[in-house]
Amino acid sequence: MPGFVGVDAGGSKTIAAYARDEGVVRTHCGEGANPRVRGVEAAADAIASAIAGALAGERADALAVGAAGAGSAAMRDALALALAQRFPDARIGVSDDAHIALRAVVPHGDGIVLVAGTGALAYAEIAERRLRAGGYGYLLGEEGSGFAIGAAALRRLLHAFDGRVKSDALLDALRERLPARSAQDVVAAVYERAMPVGEIAACAPLVLEHAARGVRSATVIVQDAAKALFELLRSVVTSLEEKDVTLAFSGGLLRENNLLTYLLDLRIANEFPHLATVKGGADPYLGALADARRLLARA
Repeated sequence: MPGFVGVDAGGSKTIAAYARDEGVVRTHCGEGANPRVRGVEAAADAIASAIAGALAGERADALAVGAAGAGSAAMRDALALALAQRFPDARIGVSDDAHIALRAVVPHGDGIVLVAGTGALAYAEIAERRLRAGGYGYLLGEEGSGFAIGAAALRRLLHAFDGRVKSDALLDALRERLPARSAQDVVAAVYERAMPVGEIAACAPLVLEHAARGVRSATVIVQDAAKALFELLRSVVTSLEEKDVTLAFSGGLLRENNLLTYLLDLRIANEFPHLATVKGGADPYLGALADARRLLARA
């Protein structure tokens, strides 16, 4: 019986799922595999390792990968070639992570996805149109993302060590998490890590937690993130004719109700009431599995 694999290769982690016709057999979680951050070969190695974990010695006839950082055709082609060298007997398809996040929730037809995980972007597939805003990487802007939220919190912690702002419960929690007793400890905790982007993004849940408790510094950071995410969404939605479309929330920051999702819900209800928002949707690797199944059907 043919087996196939779907992969969600994010900035912080990679999830590979092995399936047969009866459904998902096994999943495996590995390290992040953004080819723009890690390089194509290192990303392909990380993806291959996650796939091997999911296969556990079995065979895959088709592999579909949705990768953060694979927004350009050139990057998708380079990653597909690298994976073909590692899995020469499998049919391989590569898309970006926004596509699989959308298709995990909206399998067919028109849809929009707002993603806020390590990175952030808005993406739509409307008929033959493909619209995208954001997702340009941490150096050029990941506004509203886990990276942006974590970086804002760590900057405030550095300012506190400098005496520029007062400490509070959020900063105390960050000190304990790193751990850090000085500004140089914070710098070392970031710059000496092999994958600092993921480490910074991992601070975002702490910010959301303290925003829920009413800590002002955390609330301000989350408000800024909500504004940035809504602007990403607005840039996509205003390019479309106003009609009923499903909007999927995706990514770790939007998976559960919190201050960030609450603020987004308010803006969306006020300005885009024609969008039907779906939260807590399916894991993006399910969208990749659907692509892998289609690859098998073409064989």
